[in-house]
Amino acid sequence: MIHIVSDSSTLYSPAQAAAAGFHCVPLSVCVNDETYRDYDEITPRAMADACRKGAKVSSSQPAVGEKTELYSHLLENPDDTVLDITIADGLSGTYATACMARDLSEDPGRITVFNSRALGGPQRLMVETAVRMRNAGHSLEEILAVLLKMAESDVSTVTVSDLHFLADGGRIPKGLAAVGSMLRVLPTVVRREDGQSLDTLAVSRTWKGAFGKVAAAFDKKGMDASNVIYILHADCEENAAKARSSFAARYPDSDIVVLDLCPMFMVHGGPGCLALETVKKA
Repeated sequence: MIHIVSDSSTLYSPAQAAAAGFHCVPLSVCVNDETYRDYDEITPRAMADACRKGAKVSSSQPAVGEKTELYSHLLENPDDTVLDITIADGLSGTYATACMARDLSEDPGRITVFNSRALGGPQRLMVETAVRMRNAGHSLEEILAVLLKMAESDVSTVTVSDLHFLADGGRIPKGLAAVGSMLRVLPTVVRREDGQSLDTLAVSRTWKGAFGKVAAAFDKKGMDASNVIYILHADCEENAAKARSSFAARYPDSDIVVLDLCPMFMVHGGPGCLALETVKKA
C-alpha cells in the first residue's frame, strides 16, 4: 500500500485527512510564545482574533521526530511505501524536514518526498488526486508523473489588506509596509514558477482591481475548464464571496472552491487576506 502523507497547508485537519484517506501532520503557530497545532489546538477564527488583538505570531514546520515516527509506523508492513506531498520548498521548511526524517528512517528507499511547489488549494488537490489514484491501483511512478504535471499548471497568489504581516515575515521591507498602509493599497504577491519564493504581481486600490490582475495571471497560464479555482480567506467571508462572484462570471465552466485559510497562513498574510489560486485537474 502507498501511504499518502501531507500537512495542514492542505486545509485538512488530521481527523478530516484520516476520513479522506491520508495522514496530515499539522503545522504549528506560536501566539505570544505559546505553540498551537493547526486545527487540533487553534481554529482559523481564533487565530484571526489573536492577530487582530496584536498578538505576536510566528509559524513552524512539523518536528523531524514526529515525521520520523510517523514514517516508521506506516512502514511496519514491509510491502508498504510512503509518499509525502509537502509545501513548496523555499516557502516553508516542511520539505527539508520531511527529507531529513526520510534520511533518518530505517528504510529511506521506501519513502518518497514530493515537493509540490505549491501550497493551499493546489497542494490540496494534488493530495486528493494522489489518494484517488492510489485507491484506483495506480503505481507510485504513475502518481508522481501526474503530480508533476499538476505542479506545472499551478498559479498561487495572495492579496493582503494589512502589509505589516508580510513585512514581519520578511516578505517585504518594513518601510514599504508603512508607506503602503498609509496609501491603503492592496498588494498581490504570486508564487514564482520554481516555488522558491514570492514576487509582487500587482498593487491595486480595490478588491475588484486585484481580482482582475489575478485573473490575468490565470489566463496567462492557460486557464480552461479543467482548472479548479481556490478562494481561501482569512476570516473575510464577504470579500471571498465577491471573489467567487467575479471568477464565476469570468470562468463559468471552472469549479470554484471556497475555504478558510489555516492558522499557519495567517501568520504571513494576516486576517483579511485572500489566497486566489488555480491548478488543472488530472
